[in-house]
Amino acid sequence: MTSQTKADILKRHQANARLNVSLPPQVMQNSQDLSADGLASPLDERIIAAAAHALESGQTHYVDVPGIAPLRAALAEHLNSLSGASCQAASILVTAGVQESRFLTIQKISEQCENIVIPAVVHPGLHKALGVRERKIASLPVDESKGFLPTIESMAQAARAGRRLFYLESPSRLSGAMYAADEVEAIHQIAVESESAVIWDQGLAAWIAGDYASLASYDSDLARTAVISEVWPGMGLASWFIGCIAAPEAWIAPMQSQKQIMAICTSTAAQYAALEAGQLYAESHPKRLRQMGDVKSALLETAHQAGFEAVDGDAVNILALRLPRQNGAAGLAQLRQAGFEAADGSLFGAPDIIRLNVIPAAAQALGQINERNRA
Repeated sequence: MTSQTKADILKRHQANARLNVSLPPQVMQNSQDLSADGLASPLDERIIAAAAHALESGQTHYVDVPGIAPLRAALAEHLNSLSGASCQAASILVTAGVQESRFLTIQKISEQCENIVIPAVVHPGLHKALGVRERKIASLPVDESKGFLPTIESMAQAARAGRRLFYLESPSRLSGAMYAADEVEAIHQIAVESESAVIWDQGLAAWIAGDYASLASYDSDLARTAVISEVWPGMGLASWFIGCIAAPEAWIAPMQSQKQIMAICTSTAAQYAALEAGQLYAESHPKRLRQMGDVKSALLETAHQAGFEAVDGDAVNILALRLPRQNGAAGLAQLRQAGFEAADGSLFGAPDIIRLNVIPAAAQALGQINERNRA
């Protein structure tokens, strides 16, 4: 490869806005980082012991590319219990985190479609996955009053225009807002009538305190739906980069092949740790969910006192805020003056918004802003 060819490749890469988009950190970088996608939860000693036992028993070799069979079965059972689906282990692919899930679904499912429709406000990781190759991309208008979720009518219009692949988040990765059951049923009906496929990111569903409606509840055999998520959110595995895809077996095969080319497989020891986390999940997660709900309720009041306006959201792990009459940069600046970081809504397509992790440190940050404003 000549130096000029290398220079041309670098130039094209630098000019690719999607590939160069910044991402929120996967997990909190320190106690004052409120910008991360995942919380820095402590690991149960039993999860650590499961990983150590896997290593000591020789689980250091290449594993089946789609994941160890017991974990795939556990994830299928969890999805079925959450949504009423009838997913089998053969429809599960264990990935190296949700970003790899985005990449694999986008790259391989989109090969079957001429275009893809995405929300105007969406996690920036989607844009990075889309930036790898040229494709036709259409944008779905969102309803700010409903947590920046795309409208059902805009999906129907896109389907009528011949769009055949949709990427949707529910709950939204920015606001935590989710679609109600009747809306999810309407989305499923649009997909069926137009013979469209849907990539459905429900990674924040674990942080819904009430009922959650998954697209898998209506497309129970996953005939036209790929569901992506982290594995057991809140169990301390965020920094271990382990996620999953549930999809039709015909879609899983090419994604599995692509994963093998990219990374062989997901760490074997991490998968055994995730298997143990799944066995503890039903025991520990409900308590954590209640605790975080209490923290978010208090945080909403503190945010109001500090001059911020909350965006509607159902997930208890994040809080999206706007500063009335100012842009998101002003809100970020206030937090940074207090020594804290937040996720920049402009990365998601909502420049007037900032997103915080729901942890006690967020109340401390907003409390400092409130005191400064009063001074």
